[in-house]
Amino acid sequence: MTESAPRGPMGPGPATTPSIAWYEFVLNEKLLEDHLSKENPDPSPIQLISMFLQEAENQLAANNIEQPPQVPNVQPSYIPTSPVGTASSQPMDIDLRAMEDLAEPKVEPKPVSPQPNTEKKKIKALRILALKVAAFLKWNLTTLNKGLPVSMLNTLFTELLKYTMDISPDAAKFTDLHFDVLSEQALFAAQLYHRWCVLTLVKHSFPSKPIKTFMQVQGQIDPMTTMMQTEAIVSNLRDKADVSVDNLQRCIQCGRAIRMPKFTSITILSDQQDQSVFDWESCMEIIPEEYICQLSYDLGTYFFYKESYHQALEMFRETKDLFKLLENPTYCHVQEQRLNGYYVACKTLKESSAKLSAKPESLYRRAESARRNVFRGLVDILIEDNVKQELSNAYRANIEDELASKESLTFTFIQVSICNVIRGVMEGKAFVSIIADILEDADIATIKFLVKVLSIALNGASFVQKTNLITFLWHVAEAAPSHSHFIPMVLQSDIRQHFTGYECDQMRKLEDGNKFDPMSFGNTLDDLTTVASSYPSTRDSSVSLVNVEHQLMFMYDADVIRHLVNEMVVNQQKPPSYLMQLNEKWKVPFEILDLIRKMSPSQEQAYVYILIGKACHCMEVKIFERARNLLTVADNVVAQLSYTVSKHVRWQIMMVDLQQFFLNETFGENSTLQDLVKKVKTCITAVRLAQDIQPSPDVIEHCAAFLLNTRDWTYLMNMENTNSGHIEAARLAACLLNELPSIKNARKPARDLWETIVTIYSTNAQHKRTSSGRDSAMYRDSQLGILPRDYFKHFLQKIREPQALSVFISLMSKFYNILKDDITVEIYSDHLAVWPSALPNTSGIHVGAVEEHVSILMQHALQKHPSNSSWLRTQADLLYANNQYSAAMKFYMESGIVSSDFFANAVPKSIYDDNVYRKMMKCCSYLQCHTQVAVLCQFLDEVDYATAFKALQEKNTYDAMDSYYVCIWDISILEYLVHLHSKRGEMDKRQSAMRALTQLDLNSNNPEDIIQRAVQIRKRKFLRAIAKQYV
Repeated sequence: MTESAPRGPMGPGPATTPSIAWYEFVLNEKLLEDHLSKENPDPSPIQLISMFLQEAENQLAANNIEQPPQVPNVQPSYIPTSPVGTASSQPMDIDLRAMEDLAEPKVEPKPVSPQPNTEKKKIKALRILALKVAAFLKWNLTTLNKGLPVSMLNTLFTELLKYTMDISPDAAKFTDLHFDVLSEQALFAAQLYHRWCVLTLVKHSFPSKPIKTFMQVQGQIDPMTTMMQTEAIVSNLRDKADVSVDNLQRCIQCGRAIRMPKFTSITILSDQQDQSVFDWESCMEIIPEEYICQLSYDLGTYFFYKESYHQALEMFRETKDLFKLLENPTYCHVQEQRLNGYYVACKTLKESSAKLSAKPESLYRRAESARRNVFRGLVDILIEDNVKQELSNAYRANIEDELASKESLTFTFIQVSICNVIRGVMEGKAFVSIIADILEDADIATIKFLVKVLSIALNGASFVQKTNLITFLWHVAEAAPSHSHFIPMVLQSDIRQHFTGYECDQMRKLEDGNKFDPMSFGNTLDDLTTVASSYPSTRDSSVSLVNVEHQLMFMYDADVIRHLVNEMVVNQQKPPSYLMQLNEKWKVPFEILDLIRKMSPSQEQAYVYILIGKACHCMEVKIFERARNLLTVADNVVAQLSYTVSKHVRWQIMMVDLQQFFLNETFGENSTLQDLVKKVKTCITAVRLAQDIQPSPDVIEHCAAFLLNTRDWTYLMNMENTNSGHIEAARLAACLLNELPSIKNARKPARDLWETIVTIYSTNAQHKRTSSGRDSAMYRDSQLGILPRDYFKHFLQKIREPQALSVFISLMSKFYNILKDDITVEIYSDHLAVWPSALPNTSGIHVGAVEEHVSILMQHALQKHPSNSSWLRTQADLLYANNQYSAAMKFYMESGIVSSDFFANAVPKSIYDDNVYRKMMKCCSYLQCHTQVAVLCQFLDEVDYATAFKALQEKNTYDAMDSYYVCIWDISILEYLVHLHSKRGEMDKRQSAMRALTQLDLNSNNPEDIIQRAVQIRKRKFLRAIAKQYV
């Protein structure tokens, strides 16, 4: 008995030939029991089930069994099945149940019995053998689901229902059962089937790796067909999921014991028997607690999959309670560790859902509700909003105006007014005079309310808001009348903890009426209507140092700054160096800082430093007018102290003008472009003549970039031998720009600029002998470049003139292409032909710096000119070279949009050529948008059918798929789609392809102009569709 199993007409046998043939188990009933009793039987139980059911299928197909239906004109329901996923499985094309259904008319359910004359005994015996093996496995669905495909399990459980139920299997599957009247074995079969239904849905909710086949072996089923059959079964189960869940819940409620068929309960057909004999009395009885525990667990996993976490939690809680009562369960196969994991997850998700559902209502909705409810509770909402600041000031002002007209709500109006004042103070606005008016006639309740609002606001305020509130509070304390008792209430409230003991003493003195002399700088401040962040005007000169320093950091009025500096240097006896280190944001240029430090320590030294530092900070945040004013004052101060410092300060004033022009091409007051050009040329002349006082590199950088941006190329061309890298780079660029667009005349100046820039990115390898005696190479920046690389990067970011930017983009792109040396990722740009085509030594170039600077330059250029289609394509090529495919598609689409008015016109060939289309195809392929790849294949000068067909064969596609078929105009691709979907059984998609194929404007007999118009319409539609996706 060692010969291989015979092969049926449906294909080859198992991948590993079993040691025992299937028919031996049919002929000898005891052989199956002896085989399964072995320690490691070969074939295994799962392989035996697969083998029996496959051979039954093969025999059914070989004998071509056909049974005419008993009721005419009744169509059977057919669900195709086929096995997948087992090592020993044989393929099958036909579902056994489908053939059985042909003999069963779809009439009212009634008891039926197996009819031996309609099926061969051999086929019935094979199916019964499969049931016996499943009974040997104790109907463990975890084992069965893991080893057998969906189609086989569907056949197996349908067979079990057929022999245990008094109704047809279809009725048992898809109707609500009455478990109180079912037999115990029928009860077991019904709950087992419906358990399998819900577990199959959960299993197939997880993504699985697609099966890839490159060639179909003759005699074997196409895996794609198997997958489609499985999808059909799962889809049917999904449609009837509610019935399965309802039946399982009914089974739980019935509370009856069930009988599980054992191996010995099922007898194989013999020659003398036409029907199988089932010994239901020998079945194993399962107590309700055990199977209810299993059913609750399975329902819990299903509800978890459906995201019904509350129901899942109830099921898992029931499972945990019952699981503790079970000892050595036979039917229940719940894993305690997984159960606990599900339970914790459901509990957490339920709590999270509860928190989300209990999200507090917005302040706006609460305010509107209070507004409709006679403003009841509105004041508390406004107090809360002072900290959260959700309501707009305009909305709060409207509420206040509305209350002003209601005489019956006068106190509410006062409270709302106070709340609005505190809200404004926290934002730095001045409302002291309003509160002073309120305090004149205020009663104790109003004063208490004001203190309460201030206390709540201080507890929830930020540092700046707290400073504004404390300053406001000092103003109110000084302005409040003595009979208001405002200060005693403040000192008795929680507000007291925000003041030092000294400040509390000062406030008590104010209450006693002992007003102090104003501070030396008090006269320069505004009155009580000044901004809340201003320094108190009547505080004693011995005020805490922290407040003086804070005011000094936040003040930008030159006179106030002078008085604050005087307070700290003269009265507080602080050295100037202390003031110069107060704020790290006061970054004075090194040339000026060095000169200031050489000055004798004095009040003027600190004053000038702070003015220039604040001005530089204002330039950083682009407040140019304030920076200009501060520098002008600083120049007036240092003019009498140091001519050198004064000249540097004037160059800083010019820097303010240059930065303002670079940002928005505007000028300061009473200044014109001619004035600025004159100042810039005067500065450059100082560099050219090598005068004693030289501007800083930062100033020279701005001046050189300014002349490039104003297209003053003739002046720059004459700036030779200036000993400045910025000016030399600008001069070489100007020489090239002056010759363009003539390629022939531009080659020499282009080579000069090229060689200069190459030296910037060159590196020197210096060898150093280590302690072991070996040479170690250390790479250091070359000193041969006219500029350090960081300086050159900053210089590129100062250019905004389109032609100048285009030249540097072209140069850096060519540089990048040569270093990459990969034709598939070359970057496109204008003027590539003027540059040299090779480098003598690429190993001496800092490639990382080149890549970084190209990226920075492109970002800067597109920030200044976002609608330049050529630069958009360059940026797309750069992102493509760096494998950033989604971002690359975004810029490819943007370049096409701006060059064709959103594809209303044809995209120019200089923007979209075959190279771009192929890069777009690769981007879409990496993003798994394979239908888009197939459509783009048509855009090439010669349609790439191989790539298109390969893309359409992909199983996992994350795009609109058949929605793009209306954008396909190539007949061959459309015909292939019809064939492909017909082969796969995808009738809806096949119909979409047929509709696209039968469009009248695609008829090959149409005139050429009609065909071209049809092509352009489809191109436009497709490009606009993917533009909405990527842009």
